[in-house]
Amino acid sequence: MDWRRFSPLVIGAAVASMGASYRTTNFNVQAPTQEIAQQVGQYAERYRKEKAVDWLGKEMPTWGQACPLKVTVTPGGAGGATTFAFEHGAIMSQEMNIQGSLERVLNSVLPHEVTHTVFAYHFRTPVPRWADEGGSVLSEDDLERRHNDDLVRQCLAHGHGFRLRVLMEMKQYPESHEDVMTLYAQGYSLCRFLVESTSRPAFLNFVRDGMTGGWDHAVHAHFGMNRIEDLEEAWLQWMRQFNKPEALLTKNTKRPNDAIAARQQPSLGQPVIRGASPDDAARRSGPVASDGWSPNGNPQQRGPVQLMPPETDDGGPPLAQRALQKQPR
Repeated sequence: MDWRRFSPLVIGAAVASMGASYRTTNFNVQAPTQEIAQQVGQYAERYRKEKAVDWLGKEMPTWGQACPLKVTVTPGGAGGATTFAFEHGAIMSQEMNIQGSLERVLNSVLPHEVTHTVFAYHFRTPVPRWADEGGSVLSEDDLERRHNDDLVRQCLAHGHGFRLRVLMEMKQYPESHEDVMTLYAQGYSLCRFLVESTSRPAFLNFVRDGMTGGWDHAVHAHFGMNRIEDLEEAWLQWMRQFNKPEALLTKNTKRPNDAIAARQQPSLGQPVIRGASPDDAARRSGPVASDGWSPNGNPQQRGPVQLMPPETDDGGPPLAQRALQKQPR
């Protein structure tokens, strides 16, 4: 056997290059330094409690095994990915990777990724992309939410918006970076509209009914509308309250392929791409976040929808609430 001797200095340098770890009740954090590992772990536990109470009205129980949480601090764009393995209504494993400046990681990326764990705990199955990502963007700070507010209007203005019948049936991420950005921004806008019109728990009930009984059924059951296109009109009406230039939602009826590309990181100045990644699907047992999902049915073809100038507030209920008030049919 070839024995080699290593000096303490060499061994110390090798250990230092591996970073530091910090264990909390529910997270096993790996980070560049002990201070960062501890800070991220404490924030993760805080967000875990806070987001569960926000969405579910109560805390989640302690996880059976700690979630691995890898932190990479970089000066460039921020992002993250959380992967789940589901089996028979149970979460078999989960793993979180986040990166960016420490400020962006703590204030934006981490609450987004932790919200994915809340949704996974609640649904115990992969969540439609628009709801999973849009709802998680709602957990981010004002800076990222403003980014997405601006981006959704840019998407509509340039004809890149998805018809809601297409968006709500997406079970996978689109292939192009542009379409991924549209999915995030439009999903966030729709989630914000529905949450502000009802509540976070009511939104989750709507999503569950849509997943199990179809979106037209859920729209009718929760909002008294006959089909998704009625909800689309209500969402656009809500969008008109903002004093922005005219925007156009074209009939984008293309659907993503089932084979999804790896998560993409945006450049600086663009909204952050986050979410439950389908990476590692091949090496895990059971369905992983988006594994095995495919859109169903054909999108309904309709002409463009014009977003008209904003309406004035007449002192009545907020537009979001008025748009979703049940109407006799």
